[in-house]
Amino acid sequence: NEVATLKEMQKENARLNKLLNFKNKSNLFLVGARIINKSLTQTRNSITLNIGERDSIKVNMPVITDEGLVGRVIETSANYSIVQILYNKDMRITVKNQRTRVDGILSYDGVGQLNIRNILRNSDVVNGDVFITSEYSSYYPPGIPTAVVTDAGTSDNLFKKVSASPLVNFSQLE
Repeated sequence: NEVATLKEMQKENARLNKLLNFKNKSNLFLVGARIINKSLTQTRNSITLNIGERDSIKVNMPVITDEGLVGRVIETSANYSIVQILYNKDMRITVKNQRTRVDGILSYDGVGQLNIRNILRNSDVVNGDVFITSEYSSYYPPGIPTAVVTDAGTSDNLFKKVSASPLVNFSQLE
């Protein structure tokens, strides 16, 4: 038990150091939070945070980790916030290919896949490309890593069908 406890403490220490470095390097105003509830089994997935209006949290604020974008706050109370995550059918985010600067709209299809829409069929998008939040969003600051292309897909008429995976691992999100 002692060995297992020490190993867990070592891993937690590494995670916390990584987050502390992220906070120190970021030019954004960041507030730390802990997830107290996750809903990851429906089309309207969300998480609940242990911070709220008393901590200066407001509706539409972005939620990020050192890995990338988690989502945005959709409801607050004095001590809690509900966050709409990327795996939510109502989520739409304007994104930009970090490599080629091609714009698109990231959305969740409701059955487990993120898609990037409005990518012209002749656009330079390949597997492994990272998409970041674009400067056209009214909710998110530009440049937050969001998703990586898993399938640059085929062309349907004028647009490509592009599939992506979030950079944040939601099953391990704490």
